[in-house]
Amino acid sequence: MLFIPVHFSIFMPEMIAIKYTLKLKERLCCNKLPVFIVLMLFAPLLLFAQAGLSWLPSPGAAAAPVSAEIHTFLKGLSGNMRVLACGYRGAQLGSLEPVPVGKKGTKNEWELNIDKYSEQKEDQEIMDLTFRFKREGRTIADAGVALAIDFGNWDVSNYVMIPASVYNGNRNRIVTRGYNEGVDRSDLYRKDLPQTTTSLPQLSPNAGELSRLEINISNTATPAVCIYDRRKGLGFVLLCDQGIMVKDQVIDHGLILEENKSRTQATLVVSAPGVRERKPEFIGFSKSPDRGITWSPGDAHTIKLRLYKFKAKDIPGFLNTFSKIRKDLTGKNQPRQLVPFSAINQIMTRNIDKRYYEGKFSFYCPENADWISFGWIGGLINTFPMLALNDALHRERVMRTFDFGMTYGQGRSGYFWGALNKDGWPFGREAYNDRPEIVLTRKNADVLYWMVKQFELMRAQGHAAFIKADWEWRIRKLADAFVKTWKEEGQWGNDLDHETGKVAVYNSSGGVMAIAGLALASRYYHNPEYLRVAEAAAAYYYKNFALTGMTTGACADILQNADSETAIAFTTALMTLYEFTGKPVYLRQSRDLANLAATWTTSFDYRLPAYTALAKLGAKLTGAVWASTQNKHGAPGFCTQSGDALFRIYRSTGEQRYAELLYDIAHAYAEGIQPNGHITERLTYCDADSRGSRGDGGKTGWNETNGALMSLEIPGVYLRTDIDRFFVFDHLEGRVTKRDQKHQKVWVELHNPTPYAATVRLLAENGNQSAKALKLTSFLDWKKIEIGAGQTSRFVVEGTVIKKNG
Repeated sequence: MLFIPVHFSIFMPEMIAIKYTLKLKERLCCNKLPVFIVLMLFAPLLLFAQAGLSWLPSPGAAAAPVSAEIHTFLKGLSGNMRVLACGYRGAQLGSLEPVPVGKKGTKNEWELNIDKYSEQKEDQEIMDLTFRFKREGRTIADAGVALAIDFGNWDVSNYVMIPASVYNGNRNRIVTRGYNEGVDRSDLYRKDLPQTTTSLPQLSPNAGELSRLEINISNTATPAVCIYDRRKGLGFVLLCDQGIMVKDQVIDHGLILEENKSRTQATLVVSAPGVRERKPEFIGFSKSPDRGITWSPGDAHTIKLRLYKFKAKDIPGFLNTFSKIRKDLTGKNQPRQLVPFSAINQIMTRNIDKRYYEGKFSFYCPENADWISFGWIGGLINTFPMLALNDALHRERVMRTFDFGMTYGQGRSGYFWGALNKDGWPFGREAYNDRPEIVLTRKNADVLYWMVKQFELMRAQGHAAFIKADWEWRIRKLADAFVKTWKEEGQWGNDLDHETGKVAVYNSSGGVMAIAGLALASRYYHNPEYLRVAEAAAAYYYKNFALTGMTTGACADILQNADSETAIAFTTALMTLYEFTGKPVYLRQSRDLANLAATWTTSFDYRLPAYTALAKLGAKLTGAVWASTQNKHGAPGFCTQSGDALFRIYRSTGEQRYAELLYDIAHAYAEGIQPNGHITERLTYCDADSRGSRGDGGKTGWNETNGALMSLEIPGVYLRTDIDRFFVFDHLEGRVTKRDQKHQKVWVELHNPTPYAATVRLLAENGNQSAKALKLTSFLDWKKIEIGAGQTSRFVVEGTVIKKNG
């Protein structure tokens, strides 16, 4: 009995291994052996049953370098590479064998050739690697190949980021909570609350535990693993291709990172095909469907990598480099010109109009129910594009919405409830239905920002007389509530008690949009204290979140998972501070947060299985914005704003990558518009959520709102008349055909390839004009150019004058 082979468990399914282990325990216990001996004997079986083989190198085994060039590149990272042939038992790793370079008669009979190219670019060392595997021996099933990079001198302080999936290794506290349940009561009002999420792929935060995370490329916004060594100030980025082609379908690569128990070593794996032992789901995990493939003699597959090594002074500096290189391997995407901004505005404002409820009270509903859910997914935000229509009907409807929402929705402290039913009865809506006084901080931050913007819009339209004193008083009361909470708590937390103003769930960045709201309110209400608090909050949140490489807390349904919505909200907040104060630090910091937002934005045209709905449509998914590490899906645009802060950064810096990021997002948005004009929040390829489908059939109010906002706040065309800078954001093709820089005269050609007539808004300016902050309502002043479907327009821009040219 004592010689039952422990290693046999790696070839058995999990339950069989446990069964044999328990039998062993019973037999040994019956023989009255000491318990600790029993545990020593059967614990390895349980370990392997739960986790399969380890990807870590065998202790003491000296692996020969794959090549001298690769060894030299990785040496500064205390790294080395192994090339492996893998055998699987179901979804578990059952065997590993080294694959030598070239064609050598090993028992596995593989041929491996490696193409290598190295370069030094600015302050980066770059290595391109192409691994060409060919099966030479007998047919084998349930098999794969893998590249393993072993890091010595590893440390748990290393920042590990896999775009849209893993931030800081996801080393956070895990709790068992259902979808949209909020934290447990025992965690409410707890000032020392650590970052808390539901179960997700993570490197364990607990010493001595198994620490391994496994995903595949469908779980990422960019096929990449990014590691920043804080001790050395050294960054490492691995980019790879999507996967291998098997029977006309791309099977995704796997990305695995495993640490040893002492956390002094780690192994990064790119496997083909990707085989995860557990499949990440919307919350938690399910049984993995992943399997190895059959390799017959002559079968060949290729894995491409691009490796980067560079110095960075901090995590924002590291992410700055990543935002520049994230498309380097997958290459330039091929967006489709589908629906021009003006048509999007018409379609989405019509949809929003269909959500207007008329009854005892009348108001715009942001969702598929007769209520207002404040902020977040559109409440008192979807009124902005309707107000921008600037006609009496829509102005009246917006005013009725303001009357209803602000009269009945505000709590004693000045904060608003989560939602307001059609009869004027407030309620919590999400997470804390049994404690409706607890409201998501972000909801109130959104209300503050968007309501002051709408006051400014009405003024700019010449309708200041329609702004009611009661509205102004209530929004000032909201601003005062944020100031009071800040002074008492030093943060705004994830959730607030709208009756007392106290933080209910601490320690997230969910309230960062309040920074922008307070900045706007400081000018509107002539109160400099609002701006002082906004700047203090910006410093706090930048230090405690931006410098740690993630922001959290935007949504009521995700606990404190890292998310995209706080990243773009903080970008907007910092850019607002820059435009209000002129302080360069805020421009730099807004770029840092834009770089973080880029990690959430799909950077390549993922190839879906041909049978999926999006694949049949030929959808291009570059630019889809992922929600959070819990809600693993891409969506059309940011929730819930235009992302115009990216344009403002581009305008202020001239760095085109921010314009290109916004361009991708705007074009992915149109991929979500369905033939009936509806749009859904699902535009995803992730196998944890709505993979390749069109989601809920197009019932998502916040996507109607953010599309309308994009069509307003992003110029269709941006032109500098004094330098060679020209960018088309709209669904058009355009070019500058001639320039007279002395007289700042520019000849432009625009073509509309879509089936819609387009009214294109042009922002043309010179250097002096671009040095001034862009007004919140600047879109009202942009020039308009009409271009018919399939037509081309040629015109000359001279100063503020536009003349037809042929």
